[in-house]
Amino acid sequence: MDMHGRYQNIAISDIFSDRNKLGLWEGVELAVLKADAEVTGDEARISAFSEIAEIWLKNSIDIEWWKARDREIHHDYNAFLDERLRHLPVHLQAFVHPNITSYDGEEPAFASMLSSAIEFVFEALYAKLDETLANLAVKYRYTIMNARTHGQEAELQTFGARCLAWLKEIRVAHDALLTAKPNISYSKISGAIGKYGSINPDMEKAALQILELKPFYGATQIMPRILYAAVAEALCGLVLVIDKIATDIRLNARSGRPLMREPFAKKQKGSSAMPHKKNPIQLEQLEGMGRMAKGYVSMIVDNIKTWEERAIEQSCVERVAWPDLFHVTCHSILVLKNVLSGLVVYPDNMLREIRDSRGVYASSEAKEFLKERLVHYGFGYEDAYRIVQLACFNVFAPSDRWTVLRESLPGSYEKADEILYDVSFLKEESVGSIRESISLAELFYTDELEISMAQVDSYNVCLKDLFGDEKILEEWQKLFEPSFLLRHENTLYKEILGIE
Repeated sequence: MDMHGRYQNIAISDIFSDRNKLGLWEGVELAVLKADAEVTGDEARISAFSEIAEIWLKNSIDIEWWKARDREIHHDYNAFLDERLRHLPVHLQAFVHPNITSYDGEEPAFASMLSSAIEFVFEALYAKLDETLANLAVKYRYTIMNARTHGQEAELQTFGARCLAWLKEIRVAHDALLTAKPNISYSKISGAIGKYGSINPDMEKAALQILELKPFYGATQIMPRILYAAVAEALCGLVLVIDKIATDIRLNARSGRPLMREPFAKKQKGSSAMPHKKNPIQLEQLEGMGRMAKGYVSMIVDNIKTWEERAIEQSCVERVAWPDLFHVTCHSILVLKNVLSGLVVYPDNMLREIRDSRGVYASSEAKEFLKERLVHYGFGYEDAYRIVQLACFNVFAPSDRWTVLRESLPGSYEKADEILYDVSFLKEESVGSIRESISLAELFYTDELEISMAQVDSYNVCLKDLFGDEKILEEWQKLFEPSFLLRHENTLYKEILGIE
């Protein structure tokens, strides 16, 4: 059954189509005939190969005939052989499928399909996503924003640097797939249990060479699926990196002051009930793609286990899981590329967020600065940490008016109406910063920390004296400037994009 049309990639469907598969099976059979003739040097075999190849070329595979025959005998490869043999005179039929089993025909064809699908991912899709991310990184190289760890405001970065981090993860996923790809350059034409029996190993080597493959010594009736599992895991890894990037954008697209969002068409509707909505449906879909990819790769990895030399459990899984995993991968790449190409970015909201963070983005630098200079006042590392922590808590303390609203809960909907009305007309308060609260020695007590008023007073006395020095105050102010905090980001551009 084909992947749902909404997520289907036509090129992948063609690669895994019955017509392509049967054509590849025919190619394997012809390669075996040619190799057998060349290795044996038998004139009759050489002549038979030429005749068979010419007849099959003139008589294309009848897919419907093959399907009908498969329904009768319940063996798709034998149905394929019957379809091909029916075009040959009896004296030529004896040369077809010599001593080999069905999976000697299917395995090289399967490796070819996987290889073609990977090449499509590399050539047609991946490069455009890589280019899109690189262009975003350059475009927003100097657009500053707050980074977040654990969902909390962390240090300053540029949006360009975040794009570089995304790009690097995409490239790591690409390299993992590139590393796994050689696993499918091997195949087998070594008989019913893989130990050659009446099959000449030289014939196998020659046939696989025609098919641009190499023999895998140690196969059973089928190739060991551990080889293919690495490819599936690499594809899934790529989809999950895309899911991670989509999640980052979704987190930054939430209502209030969104920092970015996916493109929203002029005739698009975000919600059937709420006209104001701009739901991030493409990004949400990418999380669903990640879930599907994990499901498919789990099935493919389970195929590593097979009973002794062969059982058939893996066959049904591979008919569905492999094409669908490639569909999911291609769809994920295309969706993310489209989102990034039309990404709506709000640098003004990024600046508002930095302003509203009240300077805490430089808390680490502030702590190190104080740690070095407070030694002369008898204060150590712990004190430097606590001073900056107290300042951060202080600058986020609500004003008296907001404290009342925080602590007094309305007792009715009518009271809630009244409060909302009052709040709507409150003037926006000025935003303080730890830069000033520390340098002006304006720390104050809070019961959120285990600290005494006397300790707070001692910190203020120390800070007032420290920042009485104009040179120290100038150095302190510099800690909060983007040009200082981001001075080493250029390394990322040099190492990842090769630009200064």
